[in-house]
Amino acid sequence: MRSQKAGRGAARRAGWAACAVGAAAALVAGCAPTRCDRSESANPPVEFTEATPAGGVYETSAPDGELLYFPGGMRYALKHGLGARPRWHQVYLSFESDGTRRGGTLAHAAGNQAEVTCVDDQHLIVMNDSCSEYWLRVVAGGADVADEGAAGGEDGADEGAASAAGKCYGDDDPTPADP
Repeated sequence: MRSQKAGRGAARRAGWAACAVGAAAALVAGCAPTRCDRSESANPPVEFTEATPAGGVYETSAPDGELLYFPGGMRYALKHGLGARPRWHQVYLSFESDGTRRGGTLAHAAGNQAEVTCVDDQHLIVMNDSCSEYWLRVVAGGADVADEGAAGGEDGADEGAASAAGKCYGDDDPTPADP
């Protein structure tokens, strides 16, 4: 009877080993179920208009508020309502949908976790160029309507951002910004 039990244990171990080898081969072959399509065609920007600025500062939510769902490939066109292109922005990520409310944390985004692809007088475009799932909070400010031409250099634009007259999102002004 003892040899029968030993035989079953060996067969069970061999079965687990075969499963592990098969799973590893599938991952190496690129069949991992966690791959995501991060292309703009599969993930067009979603305009977010739910937040309004207060005291010259735009926040998508409070640190302990409902953060924006931010899976891999997601793009948001955040309508900031500041009246001019913000001079600064900060992007935070959390693994909790309600930020710091129930003991969760927020951290500054880094690398391709959250890339700001365009900033203009109406929108701030942010995208998740990773395949990881986060919750997003963005804060922006420093818009100065009276001095908009001087913001960000000679032409009013930071490198990689639209000028005050350019558009990041929508077709309300299809003409490109003057050089």
